[in-house]
Amino acid sequence: MMNGTVVSIFSGCGGLDLGFKELGFDLLYACDLDPCAVDCYGRNVHPKTFVRDVMSRQFHDDIAAIATCDVVLGGFPCQGFSKAGPKRREDSRNVLYTEMRDAIARLKPKVFIAENVDGLSQNFRGNYLDMIINEFANVGYDVGYRILDAVAYGVPQHRRRIIFVGTKRGCGQSFEWPAPTHSPRTRNGEFRVQDGPLLWGVTHHQNQPLNGTLTIRDAIADLTKLDSPVPDHKIGVWPSRYNHIFGVIKEGQKLCNVRHSATSVYTWDIPEVFGTVTERERLILETIARNRRHKEYGEIPNGNPLPLSEIERLSELSGIEDEITSLMQKRYLKRVAEGYDLKGALFCSGMFKRPKWDEPAPTVLTNFHNPRYFLHPSEDRPFSLRECARFQGFPDNFHFLSSAVDLISGYRLVGNAVPPPLSRCIAKAVGSFLVGSQPMALAQ
Repeated sequence: MMNGTVVSIFSGCGGLDLGFKELGFDLLYACDLDPCAVDCYGRNVHPKTFVRDVMSRQFHDDIAAIATCDVVLGGFPCQGFSKAGPKRREDSRNVLYTEMRDAIARLKPKVFIAENVDGLSQNFRGNYLDMIINEFANVGYDVGYRILDAVAYGVPQHRRRIIFVGTKRGCGQSFEWPAPTHSPRTRNGEFRVQDGPLLWGVTHHQNQPLNGTLTIRDAIADLTKLDSPVPDHKIGVWPSRYNHIFGVIKEGQKLCNVRHSATSVYTWDIPEVFGTVTERERLILETIARNRRHKEYGEIPNGNPLPLSEIERLSELSGIEDEITSLMQKRYLKRVAEGYDLKGALFCSGMFKRPKWDEPAPTVLTNFHNPRYFLHPSEDRPFSLRECARFQGFPDNFHFLSSAVDLISGYRLVGNAVPPPLSRCIAKAVGSFLVGSQPMALAQ
């Protein structure tokens, strides 16, 4: 068990901190701007947590009063880098890491851990990544990073995040990244996770067989019905028209017009919600869906408009002008330049996705209360708050809901968290680093 001291900034509900607590680190201080996060952290992790704006004098005074610590943790805000939302270079939250940098410069920990979405390494041509590393270097830290997928660390969920590790220059000790504990599994369309720069010139080799990948079934098979007494096993409400969609989406499928695949269910297959079409109109829509991504019609990655003559040739229909007009009025088609394409970029990547029982869960986001994103593999509902928490690896005795935290806020806290099993692996590596950095004594 470790007795190193920890200061946590942008702590959220405490997913990153929980692994350190479980390994015996002494949590001195935690703060977040979100009162719901602070309430949840205080009830489940440690009472020394405060609502703080990191740009405030009050926060700066707190850091000055602490004086020093062994470890600083921080998941600085990621909205400007996230793949799930707009990427705005000018987003003011993109520079909040500088407050963490300044706190580290003041506290002088032996090591710090920072976490962010993996989009940070890709968006804006990686400029922010280089800038962050350089600015921490300027206050005396050697910084390395890797993109880790939590599924390789005992989490039943695909969740890629960039992890920064900064070690105080001159400590004389190399940091060894935590080795995977479970078999990694790459999803279709994802780049294979590669190790980041080997800053310290060492690699931790796996000396034992990996455990099998955990799946949705492993995590939540006992929670299928909502009458389970497990805390936070609750869902919200949704528009009644969604129920028509639920009944059509099978396990492994999604509502998706623009990708012609066995996994796609088209909006025109659900007339109760999206409107009826004739057989000729259906044939036109399916013809466009099958051919819109073919290179001969253009270089737009997500699909290209087809000329009227090509739609007629491919569908073996003639005189389709009236059907084209009707489909545009019904909002199934749109005119693009000299051709026609399926309308509804909303369904570009698929909505109402129903993942498979025997695969890891998709990345848990803050919007999982809304079934238009993801559905339970066999039930006609979204995942409950507790099910999302299990996908993140939170124990059932970690309670999210309270008089201060409503259901929607609970989903947000879970979706923003670091999975505790990954945190434990990181904490163990930090503990080994601190022990190895002796004879420099740990902060008292």
